[in-house]
Amino acid sequence: MLLRRRILATCGLLYLLSQIFFLINIQFPRGHDFDEFHYVPSAKQFLELRENQNYEHPPLAKELMAVSIGIWGDRPIGWRFMSTVFGALTLVGMYLWALALFRNERAALWVALLTLFNQLLYVQARIGMLDTFMFAFLVFALAAFTASWDARLTAREARRYLYFMGVMLGLGTACKWYGVIPWAFCAFLVGAVRVLQSWGTRFEAPQENDWFHPGLWAGVRGRDWILAFLALPLLSYYLTFIPFFFVANGKYGLWDILWEMQRKMWDGQSRVVSSHPYMSTWKDWAILKRPIWYAFDKEGDLQEKVRGVILLGNPLIMWGGLLAALAAFWGWIRERRREAFLVLAFYLAFYLSWMVIPRKVSFYYYYYPAGMTLGLCLAYVFERIEFLGITRLRWARWAFLGTAFGVFIYFFPILAALKIPAGSFGRWMWFRSWI
Repeated sequence: MLLRRRILATCGLLYLLSQIFFLINIQFPRGHDFDEFHYVPSAKQFLELRENQNYEHPPLAKELMAVSIGIWGDRPIGWRFMSTVFGALTLVGMYLWALALFRNERAALWVALLTLFNQLLYVQARIGMLDTFMFAFLVFALAAFTASWDARLTAREARRYLYFMGVMLGLGTACKWYGVIPWAFCAFLVGAVRVLQSWGTRFEAPQENDWFHPGLWAGVRGRDWILAFLALPLLSYYLTFIPFFFVANGKYGLWDILWEMQRKMWDGQSRVVSSHPYMSTWKDWAILKRPIWYAFDKEGDLQEKVRGVILLGNPLIMWGGLLAALAAFWGWIRERRREAFLVLAFYLAFYLSWMVIPRKVSFYYYYYPAGMTLGLCLAYVFERIEFLGITRLRWARWAFLGTAFGVFIYFFPILAALKIPAGSFGRWMWFRSWI
């Protein structure tokens, strides 16, 4: 009970501090920040129960933005306040995901702090875009799924985690269809484990931290899997369409929502989109070849000042995280580590899914979920260093965190839309492809 209270207190403190931090200077940019141009008008249409023009995506994220605009008005804080809420929740979710992975409060807190300095979360928590809301739900889903990956649980405990996961997967998909990727991947992992369990004695006696255990999800019945992976996600997803029943012209019926709107969304996603100066491909994202400027606004009588917002992952975390992912691969192959397998599996699922998703135009922000998991890969490396008793390197965890914080502060002016001299932004452009 004391441990649970301490975890809840940590979650509350992480949420409160990050929420306040994300709100500072939220009024900049003063105009629409990148895709807010699409989603703010759509949110206002939900607020007024008018026909919605942004039919390419599910409604939940825009409905949440509508609530924010209803409270704060049609101005920057109204457009972005709910993003700060879900950005702060994402930080809490990363803490809980790390806790489920490493079963260590110190490691979980380290992951939360590293996530705060990741730069991806900071920028996404301050813009009215669908990905912020989607990943907030998905990270709680993956925390629950990871917590269920424990043979010590009773069937009742495992079911609770899996049911919660199902609801969160449905809500994440109701923000953006990309939520189907972790939904399908979790189902695939369960199916793979069930196949391995059917082989029985072909595997050595497992250790507590082995990625595979023959007793995993013991007592979870077929109907539980149907609830967790089908009924609860679909119910959560479709409930978010209820506002369409109240649109002013009243043309939407049950069949329209169950099928016709889904078909129309698919059609909208399949259309060829014109090129964009900041478009990039999945091969560029992991190496930070082509980040994306969300805003670059000039100010002053002579336009001598600018306020810019660039989505650029913290280079130390992005590049160091790739090395950590390789270490996780080795930890899974050589030592069969549960946490190594799960962090690597979800990183690759988020990243390599873009090899097959049929998008004509793609952007660096698609890397947001994958980039966030790199903090977990890094935590795995530092946990193994300490577990193996390499005492001379125990300081490395905190030195890395401090350096990541320093890099975050260095880039902060062009993450937070601070006013800077017009020609000075080049000092942060390490490569020409970043401009």
